[in-house]
This record gives sequence, C-alpha cells and structure tokens, in this order.
Amino acid sequence: MVRKIILRVLLFFLCLFVFIGWTLYLVEIEDHYGDLQEIYFDSKTGDIIINKQTEEFGIISKNWKRADVITKKNDTLDLYDIIYVNQKENKYEVFRSKKALKINELSFEKIVTLKKDNSLRTIIKN
Repeated sequence: MVRKIILRVLLFFLCLFVFIGWTLYLVEIEDHYGDLQEIYFDSKTGDIIINKQTEEFGIISKNWKRADVITKKNDTLDLYDIIYVNQKENKYEVFRSKKALKINELSFEKIVTLKKDNSLRTIIKN
C-alpha cells in the first residue's frame, strides 16, 4: 500500500516536471521568434527559405532551441535576421525538396525555376 502511494507521488512529480519543462521550452521559442514560431515548428533541417524582397536565401539548420539559416556567403544567420530587415517583416517563403540541395549550387533564379518545375513544395509563405 505504501509503495503504491510513493509510486503515485513520484509519477505525479515526474509528470509535473515534464509539463513545466515543456511549457518553459515553448515560452523560450515564443519569446525568441514571436510571430515566426510557426516557421520554427513547421520547418525542418534542409528546408530552403527565401526573402522575396531582398532575394536572400539559405538552408535552414535546426536544433532543439534555434533555427539558423546557412546562406551562400557561408554566414549563419538566425531565422529572424533573414526575414526582418530594418525591423520590418519582408515577404518570405519556405520550401521543402525531396532531394538534398547544396547551398553552393543554388541561386535565387534556380530556386524559382525549381518551384515552377514542382521540384520544391511550399511549406510556409506570407
């Protein structure tokens, strides 16, 4: 009987700890990305993101806490930095390809061509 009570209390605290940890994780993502959290959650490593106004593009590289964008200049930008220019949100689009694409082989025109050929599937856009 005492074992069951101890087990239930431990299980309760474990569930409480997991719930608090998950909530803090979601708050961290929401605080950092704000309106861009949809991109963070829906994109995957290897997806292509383009800024339609500046024609800047890159490949998304995600970890459990951040989504970075590797650009052709071999810079690693935060997702926020490629979309917001001068504190204004630019038009963007996120694509997913069935085959792996290398950043050195891409150009803005090639991405547009691949989209027209249906080699890229749009995941998110504004």
